[in-house]
Amino acid sequence: MPYPATHKQNTRARILDSAADLFAGRGYDNVSIDDVMRHAGLTRGAFYAHFASKGELYAEALLSAAAKTTLAATQPQPGAEREWIAGLIRGYLSGEHVSGTSVRCPMAFLVTDVAVREAPVRQTYTAVFQRMRERIARAASAYSDCGEDEVLAATAMMIGAVAIGRALDDPAAVDELLDSCHATARRLLACD
Repeated sequence: MPYPATHKQNTRARILDSAADLFAGRGYDNVSIDDVMRHAGLTRGAFYAHFASKGELYAEALLSAAAKTTLAATQPQPGAEREWIAGLIRGYLSGEHVSGTSVRCPMAFLVTDVAVREAPVRQTYTAVFQRMRERIARAASAYSDCGEDEVLAATAMMIGAVAIGRALDDPAAVDELLDSCHATARRLLACD
């Protein structure tokens, strides 16, 4: 019996989801192709029908994970951009995000890992960062005159806060970091 027309697309999505989950949790060097395929419930041979290398998989998993974040998956309603950004800040700078229990933004979870990867992976990360910044700028421009500097600073601070929060072993320090960055991001993006 032949596979349905969507089989290849669904298999690729399973591999990307598996890779994004494993890379975000363990980093590039600590995840093998076998790990990804086992996690996806597939054989290693299926990998090469979709990807030429682990590096290609990494870049594509970064894009796939970014497309599933709240920022990418939601649009502000006209007239509700301020509330949308306030909700984005609140959700992004949350303990749940730092722990990775609800969502794992690849921008924060892979920042140091991507820094030592080959150029195509860094280019993908850069493109995702620019899209994140542009989405925030577009929403903020609907209700405020905050400039590119404020948007850039708020975007970088949010990503950095989550990345640093993941490295801290003191829950009180994590809460303090998130609260401070939350207040500052709201000020920078004129949410108050």
